[in-house]
Amino acid sequence: MTRLATITINHHHGEMIKKTIESLNTVARTEVDQFQMFLINNIPDESTKAWLANSFSEVHLIENKEPKGFAANINGIITANPDFDYFLLVNPDVICLPGMIDNLLHVMKNEPRAGVAGPLLMDFDGSIQPSRRRFATFWVLIIRALHIDAIVRKLPSVERYLMQNEAFMGINEVDWITGAVMILRKKALDQVGLMDERFFMYFEDEDLCCRMWRKGWKIFYVTDAKAYHAHIAEGRKKLFSKANFHHISSALKMFFKYRGKISQCGEK
Repeated sequence: MTRLATITINHHHGEMIKKTIESLNTVARTEVDQFQMFLINNIPDESTKAWLANSFSEVHLIENKEPKGFAANINGIITANPDFDYFLLVNPDVICLPGMIDNLLHVMKNEPRAGVAGPLLMDFDGSIQPSRRRFATFWVLIIRALHIDAIVRKLPSVERYLMQNEAFMGINEVDWITGAVMILRKKALDQVGLMDERFFMYFEDEDLCCRMWRKGWKIFYVTDAKAYHAHIAEGRKKLFSKANFHHISSALKMFFKYRGKISQCGEK
């Protein structure tokens, strides 16, 4: 019997978080043997708390007294609930589509070295988001951190990083996938370690995938698993926001952690 835990972190996402929980619950109920949904209110949210009590009382709600980083929140759930086989991370701006969990679990069950897998993510108009990527080179890290790619479009190095010119179908081995939606194998986490809590926000997903590769685990992008993603991405869209500060800070931490050699993570 497959035991799956889903983890979503809420930051006053209002109606959006309701749609996320509703879609996730619907898909999980039809596609998983045994599952438990966890929702973290990273800041107080009485409205969401009341809605859950009335509509989804089976969801395990965690309420933080002080905001925690993405990695710390995820690690807290995994550490406190070690008996699950897989942990599915779902952002609060995601709408899960039928078959998403089933197709992700299919890969995890049939690829014994799959440590992480993620679905095809779409904007609400159906356009595909570049949620599968190559490991960043030094220059891509700088370009993205300073938002140069928002000014100068179609830079070849960025397009290669985002795999913009690649065609994907079915199950694809990639360097890493974004943490908007990703399923993690507990057995792999036991060997590789949990998310690095030095990253408050951003780059913890790329870092985890890097460490997976270095321990012999693989990362898969599964196009038959699909979800809509609003892709708020405040750290990429608002230059002077707190989120952007975390984006730049995490980029620097990533650079120093790997001594500028992030692009070599997937090399044997």
